[in-house]
Amino acid sequence: MIYIRILILTGEQSFPILKKTIEQIKKHIIDLHRVPVSISAFIKENMVKKVVENIDIDNYDLVLLPGFIQWDSANLEKKFGLKIRKGPEFASDLPWVMDNLDINQLSTKFPADKYLQKTGRNKYEEIVQKNLISAKQSIDHSNFFINENKSNIMIGRNLPPPIIAEIVNCTLKSDQKILRKVKHYLNSGADVIDIGCVSNNPKPHRVAEIIDLIQNRYDCLISIDSMNKNEILTAIEHQIDIILSLDIGNFEDFLNIPKDIPIVILPTNINKGFFPKNPEQRVENLFNLTKILMDKGFTKIIADPLLETPISPGILNSLQAYYLYYLKSSQKKYNHLKLPMFFGVSNVVELMDIDSIGINGLLASFAIELDIGILFTVEHSTKMMNGVRELKEAVKLNYLSKNNKTPPINQGIQYFKAKGKTSQDKPDIMEKNILKVEEPIETYIPDDKGYFKIYVSHYQKEICVLFYSNDNLHKKTVIGSEAEAISKKIMELNLTNNIYHINYLGRELKKAEICLDSGKPYIQDE
Repeated sequence: MIYIRILILTGEQSFPILKKTIEQIKKHIIDLHRVPVSISAFIKENMVKKVVENIDIDNYDLVLLPGFIQWDSANLEKKFGLKIRKGPEFASDLPWVMDNLDINQLSTKFPADKYLQKTGRNKYEEIVQKNLISAKQSIDHSNFFINENKSNIMIGRNLPPPIIAEIVNCTLKSDQKILRKVKHYLNSGADVIDIGCVSNNPKPHRVAEIIDLIQNRYDCLISIDSMNKNEILTAIEHQIDIILSLDIGNFEDFLNIPKDIPIVILPTNINKGFFPKNPEQRVENLFNLTKILMDKGFTKIIADPLLETPISPGILNSLQAYYLYYLKSSQKKYNHLKLPMFFGVSNVVELMDIDSIGINGLLASFAIELDIGILFTVEHSTKMMNGVRELKEAVKLNYLSKNNKTPPINQGIQYFKAKGKTSQDKPDIMEKNILKVEEPIETYIPDDKGYFKIYVSHYQKEICVLFYSNDNLHKKTVIGSEAEAISKKIMELNLTNNIYHINYLGRELKKAEICLDSGKPYIQDE
């Protein structure tokens, strides 16, 4: 183990907290120095200069500054020939930073926790690019471009699975709603936009209109989710990029389509209501259909063992089918039939009344372990808002972990929303001068100037604040994405100077910002 000799500078208030925190760190030799300023973020460059001038710099490998300071320490570092870098913003993150400490990766400009996150993302991109180069040199039935003429996105071995995001009941939606959803999905990280058709209500003409609508405005890959012959053939005529889905009952209708369109195959016969439960049967059906289609010349086939809902009908059986396919297709006997797998995560996330972010994270870990080829999800219900982004971030974390051969923790990528992995230590509180507030004050004092109504638009990524007079006349609208910026603008416009109203407004705006960030619906006063 290599010990690093570190001097940490901190302010008066943070000193006792940091003193306790560094006791947990055994990996390095750490000294703590109190700078004569109350709040660590207010430490100035000249203060650090005085400290360093009065120490033996040969005793240290690194001087660690508070993460919240706003200035660049590069000039001091150059002057003294000693690494003077920024630590994390919060003392509670210090053990994590110390466990992942590389002096040369710490920054003179950015807090250590933010910089390590940036480093993790950069490493992810490096690994992806390296594996893409390798994949492009070995194109085959389990390693291919979705549509090389439109995109460099590949489905293949050791690659992060692309994400298909479905617009549910797309053929029944207006052009405006479709385009709004497409924009949101693409901004969230979706790789393919899926046109979700309606079972027993085929609309091939509308499918054609939607494909043209999207293609005329966005340079993106498009798939169609339908089992209807006319809808699928229409989509093919309009240059669809992926077909979902063919099975034992309908594949013969499509033997003459172009052989280089990626198609997802199922182990079912939907026309006859056949849905095999036995994992062995699912895998056997997929192998049989794969052999038929390969013999007919199809080059881009994706196998879907079918992911099912927890409890009823049950997720374990379907996970067994995925794992069985993964094992058997790796055997010499079946290796020539091995295909990338399709993983419909929305079948699980959509049908659980639990926050989606953790479920997406766990399912992404399954997908990366199984080397899944492509993921499928939706944001159909309110609880699924931001699900595409959650899944994308979870894929990055788990993919990086797989390449590092470690669990998906401390990788420099994390996606917490409701919770976190660290907590802030509380200083010792003197018993005197304590005021305990036992009950909320229910008294309401109306503001003579008016009142505010606050709304959140997840698609526009903004908070909208409407100001009304007390006789309900709309006076002003303020729109932004950050609570602090909006509240300062309201104060600047002098829309209120009532301290109770200001307190309420600040509280509600912060709630709105948290909801905007997390995807949670915002309802004022709740």
